[in-house]
Amino acid sequence: MRPKILYKLFSNIISLKGIGPKNAKVIERLCGKYVIDLLFHKPSTYIDRRNSPKIIDLEEGKIATIIVTIDSHSPSFNKRMPYRINCTDNTGAISIVYFNLRGPYLKKIFPVGRQKVISGKFEKFNENFQITHPQHVVDLENLDSVKKIECIYPLTAGLTSKTIQKSINSALINLDPLPEWIPDDKIKINNWPNWNEAIKKIHNPVNTSDSVNSLFLERLVFDELLAQQLTIRLIKNKISHTQGIAIRRNNKLIKKLEENLDFSLTSDQLKTIEEISNDQSKPNKMLRLLQGDVGSGKTIVALFAMMQCLENNKRSILMAPTEILAEQHFNTIVKIVNSMDLTCSLITSSTKDNHNFDADILIGTHALFQEKVSFVNIGLVVIDEQHKFGVHQRILLNEKAGNECDVLLMTATPIPRTLELAAYGDTDISKIMEKPKNRKEINTKSININKVEDLKNSLNKIINKGEKIYWVCPLVDESEKLQLQSVNERLKDLRNYYSDYSVEIVHGQMQQEDKNSVMQKFKSGKVNILVATSVIEVGIDDPDATVIIIENAERFGLSQLHQLRGRVGRGEKTSTCILLFNGPLTENAKRRIKIMKETNDGFKIAEEDLDIRGAGEILGSKQSGVPNFKLSNLDKHKHLLEEARETAIKTIKNDPELKTPLGKAQRVLLHLFRNDVAIDYLKTG
Repeated sequence: MRPKILYKLFSNIISLKGIGPKNAKVIERLCGKYVIDLLFHKPSTYIDRRNSPKIIDLEEGKIATIIVTIDSHSPSFNKRMPYRINCTDNTGAISIVYFNLRGPYLKKIFPVGRQKVISGKFEKFNENFQITHPQHVVDLENLDSVKKIECIYPLTAGLTSKTIQKSINSALINLDPLPEWIPDDKIKINNWPNWNEAIKKIHNPVNTSDSVNSLFLERLVFDELLAQQLTIRLIKNKISHTQGIAIRRNNKLIKKLEENLDFSLTSDQLKTIEEISNDQSKPNKMLRLLQGDVGSGKTIVALFAMMQCLENNKRSILMAPTEILAEQHFNTIVKIVNSMDLTCSLITSSTKDNHNFDADILIGTHALFQEKVSFVNIGLVVIDEQHKFGVHQRILLNEKAGNECDVLLMTATPIPRTLELAAYGDTDISKIMEKPKNRKEINTKSININKVEDLKNSLNKIINKGEKIYWVCPLVDESEKLQLQSVNERLKDLRNYYSDYSVEIVHGQMQQEDKNSVMQKFKSGKVNILVATSVIEVGIDDPDATVIIIENAERFGLSQLHQLRGRVGRGEKTSTCILLFNGPLTENAKRRIKIMKETNDGFKIAEEDLDIRGAGEILGSKQSGVPNFKLSNLDKHKHLLEEARETAIKTIKNDPELKTPLGKAQRVLLHLFRNDVAIDYLKTG
């Protein structure tokens, strides 16, 4: 339950003075519905309006705030010509210029003989200074209303910076003081203000040094990172002290599994299997993240952990984000376990009639926790592509499986070290860096879209060899019909060109059964070319698919290009990825394509992606398992992340239940940044 001291900050923004239903709706769309969301909407930059010269001292192209007397109006009699207001001070003359505004309105705003304060950028026209559409016009008695340092905020349609500033100032009135959750020595060393002063000063800076890169913002960034690192440490501490099940290896089933594999494990796979096995053998609950590039063999590693469970009469659950991926895992695992006289069941919304909840290994999607059944005798929960799931979904599955069972998180998206620390803290991490020995490097080429006809002609040889092709079109938002048309147009084009072959389509708006049907036809060889959106990014494993064309490759991020490329090269055949681009390319697009052609190493690509896009974009809302920071920029605040980690480690070591006065203040911090999900997680163990 949220502390009373935060009630005001978590009241709806419509409760603020001067915010009506219309503005409240727009502001909610921009940053959120609570007062705290508005306060955490930080300025992107600022304008220094402290320069207040006389007219004679104005500088061209510079922002200034000056006091003038209105002398006369020079209306325009041609719509294309400007309306001029002539002004002076005791040193010279200037013109205020407006386009497309009516004379009566301007005469009301600028009465002749009245002194006015105007602020904006001054330019020269015919050797005389003028200002076009000044940003501020006020009476002399309201001079103080023109901020000396003006904050500029990210906006959305229907909202002005002035409305945001007014709303924020309304929110800042009568703020309740919050308890100090940062240790005194940390406050002293960094010379940080308290929370109330910091939040006020980032929105109303007095000096330029108070603005975008100030101690005030730094303090708030540290708060956000500390809340997130405390959450990670609390969860890890709770898990490490949660009574689990000591699942020790006896090698009966594990040796049998090794004998049933028709390939040799890589040294990284063997090392990772050993790390997970050691965790399972301990009496405390395991929480481990398994990172492995596309096609590195994570599923087999997880299967060894499942065998260790079965050797101890414990079952396992594997959850995947899509039916396609769940079915792929099932197809990989079921053949092996059936040959070992074990059972495996697929549980998805499309397989409702065939659910077997008593199988040794349960594989499925969200349907696993939507079913009204409690899983019994579970020793291990494996969550694949874990960043696709929210924390609450993981908690729910953990509760259904029994809180004492081990948890193995898997991802095929290599994570740069900075993001690794931000998202997982000190969670135990295993990495599979090398590919299976029979896998060949994927040849990557880039081709301008104006050569697409030559490309289509060359693909005939691929199809004639019995190999298959993915053709991926960009679809940023699957609800946008305009973009969906581009996929359908490419389908029509390819069907006309390859009239003797089968060309089908798969995209996110299709029914799941239809998607599964098309994928099955593709896998069986009845479909030669599959036109798709990035819906195929995760979870299709077809060794006969040897070419992937990514159309408008310049629209995709580097990590996504690498994930898509991983759909080919799944067998021993030589595979090719063709990046079909529409020039001219931006510098970043050129760099992405160059990196893709130079390396197949997903970990290297992840670091390059971080360098190009920055942490903020990678930590976006589409990856729900990774924090989406409002104040922090991990490119700029890596040092604060390290400080927050050290503080969190020290705090939880000395006060694991957050019961000291400082600990109680830190509970307020967790609620402030809505990391109270940690409390839910703690309840589940």
